[in-house]
Amino acid sequence: MAKKTKNIMFRPERKSNDRGFRKFSAIFSVCVLMILLVSCLVILNKYDFDVRTAMGGDSLTTTQPVSQGTTEWQEEADKTYFFWCADSESKELHFAWLVNFRLPEAEVSVCTLPPDTRLSDGEETLEAVLAKSGENEAVKKLEELIGASIDGYIGSDTESFKAMINYLGGADITVPEQIEYRSEEFTVILVKGKQNIKADSLFKYLRYLGTIGARGENLQASALLEILDGVFKSSNIEKRERYFSKLSNTLRTNLSIVDYSAAENGIKAFMQSGIKERNIVDSPQEINEE
Repeated sequence: MAKKTKNIMFRPERKSNDRGFRKFSAIFSVCVLMILLVSCLVILNKYDFDVRTAMGGDSLTTTQPVSQGTTEWQEEADKTYFFWCADSESKELHFAWLVNFRLPEAEVSVCTLPPDTRLSDGEETLEAVLAKSGENEAVKKLEELIGASIDGYIGSDTESFKAMINYLGGADITVPEQIEYRSEEFTVILVKGKQNIKADSLFKYLRYLGTIGARGENLQASALLEILDGVFKSSNIEKRERYFSKLSNTLRTNLSIVDYSAAENGIKAFMQSGIKERNIVDSPQEINEE
């Protein structure tokens, strides 16, 4: 009976050696890459992971932001603006102010302008000129009254005023005493103390203050200063362009993007330091006084 033989496969020696060599090469390559990676990490760590310096170039310096409470810009400015809010046809003037901004003092002065403010000729009121001839004529007569130029105006009607205040998230206003006021036009009820007041209530509060004489005029000026305090603070520096864009698209103003660009360093300076000195001025003629 024939003896069965097992099939034996012969592997050529050269083919076997090639496969072993490829395996060795792969392991060797991985080891080399690991060594190179570790070396690169060690070098980068030495140079605080500054690739430019590690490669032999000059290091890049980074300017750190100025800490809160210091002023980075030493700007000089003395600007006066006319702010107002009237009805949609500008026939009824709700409230108005002259506002002076001064740097490097970071000083703001505010004068409330009642609707019956007599202008340069002493005959027409501010409300009448706005209704009859518009803001440009009103600005011209105010300039004659105060004996100085007005650098721009920002006006609103009822709805655009509320839209701007709502965009700012309301305003933190100090109400000196509890108010419960009702008239045919509006009702305003506010508790005493500092509080965040939303647009509709703030509009009514400012209108109410216009009904109580000289004390109300001072409180209108104080309220505007508190609104400006909420705008000119360091946490809003990065929002400044958005604020101007909203203002220019929502309110009536002759301030252009060119005016904004020219005043940008001053705006940043005010926001960095905050308003340091606040003045309430009794008469328009005093708004530019030192």
